Amino acid sequence: MSDRPFVRQLIQLAARLTGPAHRQDMWPGLAIDRAAGQVTWRGKPLLTLVPFAAIVQQGLPLIAVVGSGPSLAAQDPAHLPPHTAILLNGAATLADRIRPLAVMVEDERFVFRHMEMLSGLPRDIPLMLSSAVLRAMVERNSRVLTGRPIALIDNLTKPVNHPRRKLTDPVLDALLTRDPSGAAMTRDPDAGVVIFGTVALSAVQVALAANPQKILLAGIDLTNAASGPRFYESATNSAPSGIVAGLNRILAGFEMARALAQAQGVEITCASPVSALLDLGYQRDTLLDLEAKGLT
Repeated sequence: MSDRPFVRQLIQLAARLTGPAHRQDMWPGLAIDRAAGQVTWRGKPLLTLVPFAAIVQQGLPLIAVVGSGPSLAAQDPAHLPPHTAILLNGAATLADRIRPLAVMVEDERFVFRHMEMLSGLPRDIPLMLSSAVLRAMVERNSRVLTGRPIALIDNLTKPVNHPRRKLTDPVLDALLTRDPSGAAMTRDPDAGVVIFGTVALSAVQVALAANPQKILLAGIDLTNAASGPRFYESATNSAPSGIVAGLNRILAGFEMARALAQAQGVEITCASPVSALLDLGYQRDTLLDLEAKGLT
């Protein structure tokens, strides 16, 4: 059963039949002026977007992209230095243990299932949200985004207020790095990112654009998305994963990310001991292992 409410399913279907399907992400009520960064809700000012660079500074020693894979349950994210982690989806539950750079959510279905988790985050933690997530959050609580630094995750192939386009569109030449496999990644996340089917790759694009010394990928298992609950879930209360169906595209994205990091002189490693990334040649990183700090 879908986590998307029935009304939203109807709106999505109607959008597909009557115009650009991605128009439903903001309808009804949300409007975004991309040039000015102004967001309104039901005709009233809601917030002013901030650029990713205001959240993730250039040249940081470390950026950790932290997912919610089961492997994280046997590790200690508190080993991460403060203000280094971009927490993805349910990894937001770690915000009471570590001080993150930001929390990133791309899929509105996560809001339908975990709005309480997101609304309980301290207001000074920056959020990186898609337009659909913005709408889903504010329509449930019109004050939940007040006073929060928020950057927009815009989809380069379905940009806010514009028609769909292909990644091969020449207008994107100045924004994208492409590889022979057909994969592509943005060089300017404020202009938009390439959506791969996992929010982790959107976060990696943001991290690569900031050119840190090192990127650490944690809780990104990929191998067991269908066989185990996320670290914050239980066996009887877990959401289905869509990663398995799109795994080939996702792995191609991570292969490109590794190549781009090497070309930039950025070290990129994987903390999960069971991740499919290890088969792609990612170096295993022991920073989060319990024994790495002499713990048992």
